[in-house]
Amino acid sequence: MPSLVCQPPFASKSFLFALDQLVTRALAEKTFSGASLLVAKPHSILFHQTWGRTSRRGRLIDSHTLFDLASLTKPLVTATLCMRAIAEGKFTLNTTLLRCFPRPLMGAEKAAITVRHLLNHSSGLPAYRPFFPGLIVKEPASRKSTLNLMIARTPLESPPGTVSCYSDLGFMLLPIFLENAYEKPLGELATQFLFDPLHLDLGKSSSGRRSRSTARNHQELSPLATLGFRPLRVPPEPTLSPRKGPAAGRVFAATEVCPWRQRLLIGEVHDEHAYCLGGVAPHAGLFGTAHGVYRLLMFLWDIYSGRVVDPSWPSEIVREFWTRPDGGVPASTWLLGFDSPSPQHSSAGDYFSPHSIGHLGFTGTSFWFDLDRQILVILLTNRVHPTRDNERLKHFRPLLHNLVMETFHGRKKCQHHLHDGDRRDCHGHTRFDAQ
Repeated sequence: MPSLVCQPPFASKSFLFALDQLVTRALAEKTFSGASLLVAKPHSILFHQTWGRTSRRGRLIDSHTLFDLASLTKPLVTATLCMRAIAEGKFTLNTTLLRCFPRPLMGAEKAAITVRHLLNHSSGLPAYRPFFPGLIVKEPASRKSTLNLMIARTPLESPPGTVSCYSDLGFMLLPIFLENAYEKPLGELATQFLFDPLHLDLGKSSSGRRSRSTARNHQELSPLATLGFRPLRVPPEPTLSPRKGPAAGRVFAATEVCPWRQRLLIGEVHDEHAYCLGGVAPHAGLFGTAHGVYRLLMFLWDIYSGRVVDPSWPSEIVREFWTRPDGGVPASTWLLGFDSPSPQHSSAGDYFSPHSIGHLGFTGTSFWFDLDRQILVILLTNRVHPTRDNERLKHFRPLLHNLVMETFHGRKKCQHHLHDGDRRDCHGHTRFDAQ
């Protein structure tokens, strides 16, 4: 039976029936074993419901269940930290890789790659390379620098700033700028600037150290809201289980029976490169609940809309990250760390305006936020359980989003005037198909 957490009085019986039919059919077809759907307007959760189990024979999914958010890490953590760093003058969108790598090491063709190119997936770096088998045998302390060198030596597929290609490799380089600027590792920066102030960290309970001023600005301080990394101590042999960081009492949705690690992954990051990096990475590694994703996005919305006034989080920087630039890369839907809907065959369906932001996660997670209509849809699933060779979610997502938007915002479709770009994910599938 589904767990209904929040239902608005105007959600019709026909909507609830159609939604339950859609999700029940997806469960029967093994599109995923469990799902969590949250629909909201700014600071008002309209609907939240969960379905299914953490695995085929696992516990029932509820609103506290943690999902592996995969690439939602990119916009929610890495891009958001870049916003703050740029606002504080630590670096700019036009800062190049020359700040981090000497020219002879990375080659002359990469000297023009900027932070902007890495954020909007136009660096020219390929979508993916399987570095993890050679990475895991390195000493844990050297894996991050080894991976950076592997990427720096990877030939470009196009000149920087000319072609849009969704690239994990580009995002893996962004912590170099952040960590050099703040002299702290990525996980500590995320905890200091995001998880702790917003009371999100999955490994901690609320404490007096956290920012009360931030808490006063947020009405959604609920124990359902959880977001954070799950640190791992990873041995050099993939089939040996890692030692996991604290997550007392937390329940995780299972992901893949990993052929490389030869075990079912539960509370252990699915992405192989993030695994080698100890579960804390710029492109994957985040775990969370729908409420946790909602709270962080509402924090950014408050900055965007001027509700939060803080020189470290000026509204102008969020607006820049959430706005399609004039004269950008042709045929690209990418903003800065965030995506916008494709004009055709979008996972967001037919009703989100072009002025929407969102992102997909390889494990089956997503969020879409229509900034004009101020409606947010968060869908968390574990579509890679028990295998990533499952693309049924590509048909489910637009049907779900259309049903939600027809119910909560009428039936008016949006007109898009864009062309579809290269939408390949880090595993070589078309990103719409795979994620």
